Amino acid sequence: MARRHDPHRRERIIEAAVEVISESGLAALTHRTAAARADVPLGSTTYHFLSLDELLDAAVHTVAERNVARLRDWALSLPGDADLSTELASFIVLLAGEHRQTSVLAYELYGGALRRPALRAASTSWDEMLTEVFESKVDGVTARALTAMFNGLLYQALVSPGRPEHAGLEEVLRRLLR
Repeated sequence: MARRHDPHRRERIIEAAVEVISESGLAALTHRTAAARADVPLGSTTYHFLSLDELLDAAVHTVAERNVARLRDWALSLPGDADLSTELASFIVLLAGEHRQTSVLAYELYGGALRRPALRAASTSWDEMLTEVFESKVDGVTARALTAMFNGLLYQALVSPGRPEHAGLEEVLRRLLR
């Protein structure tokens, strides 16, 4: 049952939206499905998010922030003499395996920006945050190229029928990072 005083209602609605998209895809998200999942009245979702695009934007930001936090933790855990190609290949394998559901969700939201211009700012913020993390390891131009390559390699790993091969990923990354 919905609570009368719920200072975290907005965050619960966002979490519910993320769960709906994660389980059923972007097309399944409506104000009604988010309200039902969050166990709040339908009016709460439209109070906090005037449009579905606003709710999607909040979901994109939430997922991107989590993924970037995971990436930042990964980057901070690397020893100074780490081989970036090897470590990035391992990270892609991890994201396509153990964290597959979260990665698929992120790309589903990212792809939603193709048809929903209101999501583009949130989606491009993922690229900006990714580039910022990579700039802690390489120069700015290489960081932008690495962002594009990382996104492409992870996307390919997610849509491929088999498990991504570390050696193949590492070889491609090593070529860029030479």
